[in-house]
Amino acid sequence: MKNRFIRCLPVFCSLALTACASSAMSGIHVPGESRIILKNLATEYYAVADGYLEIKNYAKAAEYYKLAMRNKDLYLTAYYKLARSYALAKDWENATESYEYLLSLDPENTMIRMSLAYITAMKGDVDDAIMKYRALLEQNPYDENLLENYVALLINVGRGEDAEENFFILKEKFPDNKQISTFAQKLAEIVDNFDPDKKIELPSPPEEEAQSADGEKLPPPPETH
Repeated sequence: MKNRFIRCLPVFCSLALTACASSAMSGIHVPGESRIILKNLATEYYAVADGYLEIKNYAKAAEYYKLAMRNKDLYLTAYYKLARSYALAKDWENATESYEYLLSLDPENTMIRMSLAYITAMKGDVDDAIMKYRALLEQNPYDENLLENYVALLINVGRGEDAEENFFILKEKFPDNKQISTFAQKLAEIVDNFDPDKKIELPSPPEEEAQSADGEKLPPPPETH
């Protein structure tokens, strides 16, 4: 009897699995099925959105990133791509709103702050954008990408004098930067007597206040008479 049961077991398992599949087809609820389907759909939507982004159909990309955001595991990644899609589509209002939300989640993120500075300029508030870039550069003086983007912005908005000054800082700090020759050509068009080979002396970094071994600030030295 026992041997007969063992021989019948594979057949029973096969029938049971078939019955489960049939029950799913017939509308019987399978635990977790809806969540799995939604997750798979969101993953597909995200892939479709990436495809549209690659071929520069930014409106369609944004549409599918929104659908992908239904999956909480993809939400932030898709939201970042959504913000980027808005910016690339020059939809400055939606781009601003999206990047400001991302910045609220990560206030020290340099890339998000730089994106907001650029969008601010594209909306026409150039002075505010320049202030944003300057604040970023004060905190990140050796960020090559940041300085490069700042020079590009200054050239694009016609701030020749500022662009020239920061061009030479870029050239001095990062002589191998790939945009130097391009920037030099554009500056020659907007700055009178522009000389790309001019030598400049970078300002010295501010001296740090003296500190004790445990990191506390030391009092100033006594005055001598």
